[in-house]
Amino acid sequence: MVMLNAAPRLIIRSSSSTLIIVALFLALLAWYRTPAIRIWIGGDGLYHLNPFLYEHKVESYDFYATLEEQQCFEGSNGNHTEVEPIPSVVHFIWGLKQGKGSHSHFGFIEYLSVKSALIAFESTRVKIHYASLDQNSEWFLKLKDNVTLVYHDPELGILGESKTWQAAHRADLLRLQILSEEGGIYMDLDVFALRPLDTILHCQKDIIMGHEGGDRAGLTNALIMARKGSRFVDRWIDSYDDFSTQEWNYHSVTIPKRMALRYPDEICTLSPVAFFWPTWSYKHIEYMHSSLSPIEVSKTKEDLLTYSGALFKNQLAYHAWSQLAWEPYLKSLTPELIRTHDTRFNIMVRRFLE
Repeated sequence: MVMLNAAPRLIIRSSSSTLIIVALFLALLAWYRTPAIRIWIGGDGLYHLNPFLYEHKVESYDFYATLEEQQCFEGSNGNHTEVEPIPSVVHFIWGLKQGKGSHSHFGFIEYLSVKSALIAFESTRVKIHYASLDQNSEWFLKLKDNVTLVYHDPELGILGESKTWQAAHRADLLRLQILSEEGGIYMDLDVFALRPLDTILHCQKDIIMGHEGGDRAGLTNALIMARKGSRFVDRWIDSYDDFSTQEWNYHSVTIPKRMALRYPDEICTLSPVAFFWPTWSYKHIEYMHSSLSPIEVSKTKEDLLTYSGALFKNQLAYHAWSQLAWEPYLKSLTPELIRTHDTRFNIMVRRFLE
């Protein structure tokens, strides 16, 4: 009788333990997916450790552009009426972080990004929009004769209205205002131009963006090409009326994707490889910065030669994802390391060194 009575208690105890484990798992999953928690822990680092995320979808890409993406790349997507090309002026933003911990020093990686635009995009006009900038920085001094500085008072206009936001979010909104008023090409300072834009700036539609990830789940604002007065850009600006500081990339990645699906006649979208491949995943970042074997070095150089400075066919730029790559890789790079240490990233950007 003792054994017969013990069995049900064991089953009940096991069922309770299972329920507790399932409840803890669901709570942990929700915890990872809460934007406020991800920001609180200092970025998206732990978020990527979640084994049930869609990261494998982001990393999976068959390298086939859709018909619309290919037409966009060739500058033939639209109504075929004569329009002025998107201006070839490149805009950068720097130094919006204010107060304690503000960062105005213009460093080596930022220098390489601007230099890549001057060389690969063959841009004759480059503007650096700033609120704070160390104009005596060694790396800025090397560029000063080739760039135009545009000061933005952090207390006025949209910077004043968004002063409680993180610097990255203020830059998100400022870039849209610049493109709406002037048009041109916006680049984050961790984006590296790789090939001339050729016909793409003649696209019939007023804004061009690239998909992020092999699943094409978002359109990323780290590189945007747009004409002055773009309706799409103005709609995007209006979406910030309900902006929440608890969201990291909802307005910069998800909103433009949803808008593109709703207003497809206003935007030209490119395949993931155009600007944002490899992706932000840890595996892909390591792929770009890990040491190469002699065979891998030879293959990388061959690809760069085949694709006119890019690693892949139809790649125009590379986003280095500094939010995740800065501490382990980008922060320690020097001209000497780029010249002597063979990684895919280093070999790709060597031509931008003096």
